[in-house]
Amino acid sequence: MAGKMRKRLLVFALAVGALSMGFAEPVLRGFYLDQNLQAAYNPLGVQLGTKLYYRMPLIDKPGILWESTKIDLGLTNALSPAYDFFGGFVDIRPIAIFDLALTAQVAGYYSALGYGFHDLSGYDAAFDSGSLSSLPSKNAAGYVLSAAPTLQFALGSFAFVNAFQLTYFKVDGGQGYFYETYANCALAKSDVELSNNVYVLYTLRPGIMLGLNDSLLSVPASGYESQVLQAVGLATKRLSPRLSLYAALMAGLYLQDRYLQYAPHVAGQVGVTSRL
Repeated sequence: MAGKMRKRLLVFALAVGALSMGFAEPVLRGFYLDQNLQAAYNPLGVQLGTKLYYRMPLIDKPGILWESTKIDLGLTNALSPAYDFFGGFVDIRPIAIFDLALTAQVAGYYSALGYGFHDLSGYDAAFDSGSLSSLPSKNAAGYVLSAAPTLQFALGSFAFVNAFQLTYFKVDGGQGYFYETYANCALAKSDVELSNNVYVLYTLRPGIMLGLNDSLLSVPASGYESQVLQAVGLATKRLSPRLSLYAALMAGLYLQDRYLQYAPHVAGQVGVTSRL
């Protein structure tokens, strides 16, 4: 089912963005365009992400804690065969070790490509592939709000990132339950998801980082949890003063999940960031 991997890859994208730009790299004012392709296996999914934003320095003074402070303000879009999420975001880094991203998006689920929006009878309803294929799908709309504070710091060749994200959904009128392709779980049509990702990364050489990630997803109203422990790799390459490439790969095992416990999980992302 396309789109199931979106939550973990989006949170990983926050870490990719923070690390690929460097913890103390000076911020350059201007418009930026970021485009990336994300894909995952088990569960299977694919997504195209686009951000267009204006970046400005926040605190203009020397020092490792201040040179990378910034505000990004712009538009974001996430497109898959199952949904399209479009909206605005603001990303604030008031100090090098802390970042806060706020996003508001209109969510559209569509069935034209064979996926669509699936109503469920409750939190305990089955949402494995076989069960979903037996349910009717439909088009639906709503909105999604998220807040993602991130703590990050470097110590020698090591980098540590803790990325928390709270996501609120209100879809299809807000009454009842549905299968949420955003994170592969059952939600009420007005509900909250929480996720927390911890990364410990080592700089093998400039532009190459390897490490571990512990990824936990939870739905407070139902008590549902899914956890993955995985190895991660990150590569960045600045092609010119205005153009950078990046790639990320994750592979590991589900430590807990309703359907995928002890199953492998693999996900990847490639992207390009350009200063216009």
